[in-house]
Amino acid sequence: MLAQRPVSSSEGRRIVICDYNALLQSVTGLLRMSGYCVFQAYDAMAARELCAQLLDIEMLILNTTGTGVDSATLVREIRERHPALPVLHIGNRELDGMPDDVPTLAESFTAAQLLTTVAELMPTREIAPPSD
Repeated sequence: MLAQRPVSSSEGRRIVICDYNALLQSVTGLLRMSGYCVFQAYDAMAARELCAQLLDIEMLILNTTGTGVDSATLVREIRERHPALPVLHIGNRELDGMPDDVPTLAESFTAAQLLTTVAELMPTREIAPPSD
């Protein structure tokens, strides 16, 4: 069970939702090896809960085709709490109803393609100078 209060962190956070374990594990492992903090959600309900609890999410990566979840609706629900949240869909085709700003990365992606796409979608961070 997740914490009962919203959680804040100075680390960047990502959520990965995939419809089968092999893809979830490979995307998570690649992003973690590249320095990202990744939270796994194995279904839409877990993703909703994580997004409600984690205040500083920086990206949502999902692939829910075939799980009975309407991905476009899930994205709209999560963006109610996180309006400017970048989203990447991994799949073999674009999904009907998905917001126009959500790109689809083919499931046959390379590590370089995934990391480049994530970097392009990820908001840049301002680093505050140390206070005197």
